[in-house]
Amino acid sequence: MARTQEAERAGIKRRATIVNVALDLFAAHGYDATSLASVARAAGISQPGLLHHFHSKEVLLVAVLDERDQRALTAVDIDRAYDTTPVERALEVADAMVAWNAQHRELVRLGHLGAAHNPPLANAWARERTARFRAQLAGVIANDIAAGIVRPSADPGQVSSWVLAGIAGLESQWLIDEDFDMVASMCAFTQMLRRDLLVVS
Repeated sequence: MARTQEAERAGIKRRATIVNVALDLFAAHGYDATSLASVARAAGISQPGLLHHFHSKEVLLVAVLDERDQRALTAVDIDRAYDTTPVERALEVADAMVAWNAQHRELVRLGHLGAAHNPPLANAWARERTARFRAQLAGVIANDIAAGIVRPSADPGQVSSWVLAGIAGLESQWLIDEDFDMVASMCAFTQMLRRDLLVVS
C-alpha cells in the first residue's frame, strides 16, 4: 500500500514536471515547432516515459492549457474574500486577468491556440472552457439581478458573452500590435458595464 501511494505521488510529480516543461517550450517555440522528444529531454525522461503519462502531443497540450489557466487564476487571487458585489468582483477579476496576461504574451498566444488551431482535443477544451466561464458569469449576474444589485433588464447570457468577447478580442488586437493598451481598454469596458448594469441605490 505504501509503495502504491509513493508511486502515485511520484507519478503526479512527474506529470507536473512534464506539463511545466511543455508549457515553457510551447510558449517559447510554439506548439507545432516543439516535439515530444524535446519535451522529454527537457523533463529528463525518455519519450516512451513521457508517452506513459501523456499518450499524445494533443493530450499534453490540453494539460498545458489547463496549467496556463490555473497560473492566471492563481495570480489574480480568484478565491480571495471581497467586499464588493459579486458582479463587481467578477469584473474586477476580468480586469486583473487582462493585466496579468499583458505580462505573459507567449502564454496568451498559447491560450488562443485551442480556439484557433487544428487539434480537435484543444478545440474541445476551448469550447468547454468558454461555455463554463460564460455559464459561471451568467449565474453571478442572474443572482445579482434577483438580489436587486443588477438591473432586471440585463440579459445574463449576453452580458457574460460580452465580457468573454472583450477579453478575447482585446487580446487578439494586442497579439497583433504589442503597443495596443488592452489593459486600459478592458478597464474602460468593465467600467462602462458597471455603470450600465448596477442599480444605483
